[in-house]
Amino acid sequence: MEGMRHRVLACDFDGTLATEGVCADATVEALEHVAATGIRLVLVTGRTREELADVFDPGSLFEAIVFENGAVVLDVAADREQLLAPRVPNGLVAELQRLGVTPLVVGRVLCSTAWSQEAKLSVAIAKLGIDRKVVRNRDSAMVLPPGISKRTGIEAALRAIGELPSVTVAVGDGENDIPLFAVAGVSVAVANAVDALKARADVVLTEPNGRGVQALAAALVAGDLGALTALSPLAG
Repeated sequence: MEGMRHRVLACDFDGTLATEGVCADATVEALEHVAATGIRLVLVTGRTREELADVFDPGSLFEAIVFENGAVVLDVAADREQLLAPRVPNGLVAELQRLGVTPLVVGRVLCSTAWSQEAKLSVAIAKLGIDRKVVRNRDSAMVLPPGISKRTGIEAALRAIGELPSVTVAVGDGENDIPLFAVAGVSVAVANAVDALKARADVVLTEPNGRGVQALAAALVAGDLGALTALSPLAG
């Protein structure tokens, strides 16, 4: 059965579940309906754990949460964090502050700021000679170790809950969701997604962010993603 094939729903947060950092009650309810069918939920975000906590309390809705664009995985039930890469290098934060990078978010592994600060990030990385790269997510810039992406995060999260990428439906909106889409069994872009992501999606929803997720959730509950595919301009 189609509905049994999809065992996991992996969701991006900003621009997908949330608009301007706010996740509507109707979107949370839609995800609760998905979870009630036995489909397991994983959140995959570029935010740090503290940044997410500022705007959203996931409670026990998600079994695992991938933070920092794939660098940190949280086992929700055990409240146990797994770091998939080395912590922020000594000296990097001080150097970014010296260069006047603002705003500046510092996580366990990731540092992030506005994309307008990208040149300063590259200068700091070169000066310190550290093994880091700058990754774009819409108007944000993230400093991460090479090889870390939402793909590494979702793969670790799925191993932790005993599931496979092939049975995972992933939904997102930004450039940093491309590695997530590369490994998911079915990839779904919300209507407001960047063109680069839409080009890699199996399904492009007709509604943006939370409303799109609500439509996806309804299709998963009904066990019929085909209904969404019929709406997609990429169908076939």
